[in-house]
Formats: sequence, structure tokens, C-alpha cells
Amino acid sequence: MPCRGGAGAFFFACLLCASAAQAQDVTEPSLKAAFVYNFAKFIEWPSDALPAATSFTACVLGDGPVLDALERTVKGRLLSGRSVSVSRVTVDGPLRSCHLLYVSGVTAAQASAVVLVVKGAPVLTISDIDDFTPLGGIAHVFVENGRMRFELNLDRAKLSRLQLSSKLLTLASRVHDGRGTPQR
Repeated sequence: MPCRGGAGAFFFACLLCASAAQAQDVTEPSLKAAFVYNFAKFIEWPSDALPAATSFTACVLGDGPVLDALERTVKGRLLSGRSVSVSRVTVDGPLRSCHLLYVSGVTAAQASAVVLVVKGAPVLTISDIDDFTPLGGIAHVFVENGRMRFELNLDRAKLSRLQLSSKLLTLASRVHDGRGTPQR
């Protein structure tokens, strides 16, 4: 993992640096894009999901402004040592080809269907849709008391063969472990 000690400070410093680099574009979509990019730095994909010489594929479903902001955020940057390509996908698109899938602006039923399509695939699913983790998504980002927070579905991450950094787990507002109730 890319950081040691002071994980919380490092994680949010990364977020602020990415956002500050786009100071002229500090909007909700740009903050979400920076959050998603920095969040993904704390995930380890299985080696068969990210073969050598392939780019990292970040997909966005339903939120054009976040897609545009994510394209600006990742331009010239690496993720897991690879260049990052950003793609727009649809509910019936090639979702399992994504390494990261940000879902927004769709109904809970559509989000549930998307999660079902990628179930078991090494796809990091992130959304700002309420109850995304109980629907089977891996990460739900939300604003609480003016701060960006997140909750995690550890059981779904394990099923997807994604290794979440212990530092990320420590920073989560809530971690669902498959037993039905959040750990905190």
C-alpha cells in the first residue's frame, strides 16, 4: 500500500491535493472524482484482473459531470502503476470490463441490477446512492455534517476478490461485514 502511518491525514491530504490542483473547478463532481480516484489507491486488485501492460479502466454510469471531472483528475496519473482510462457505461453495457464502476443518477432498482451484473467480478463499485452497500455495492460515498464520508461492504469486496487496505477500513464511517449490521 502506498502510505504508512497517519493514514487518515495522508488520505485526506491526497484528496485535498487533487482538489487543489483543480482549484478553478472545485465543484461537487470534481470533489467526488478526486475522492473516487484517491479511494481506489487503497484497493488491491487480483493480478489476473490487472495483467501487465493493461490500463486501469474506471467507468461511470449515469453521472456525466463526475465522468468529466474524473477524466480531468486522472489525466497523466497512474493507478496501480497503470494509466487510467475513463469510460461512460450504461446499465446494459460491458460492466464487468471495468476495474472501478461509479454509479450515480440511477434508481435503486437499476443500481441493484448493476451490482448483480458485476457480482463476483473484481470490480470496485462506488456510488452516492442511498443504501448502496446493502444493495451489494462495495462503497457508498455521502456527505455528513459537511464532510465527505463513506461506508464499505467488506463481504462484497471479498466476494469480488478485492483487498481493501486496513487504513481504508479504519477511515470508513461504517463497515458492513455480511452479518447484516454495520460494525460501527
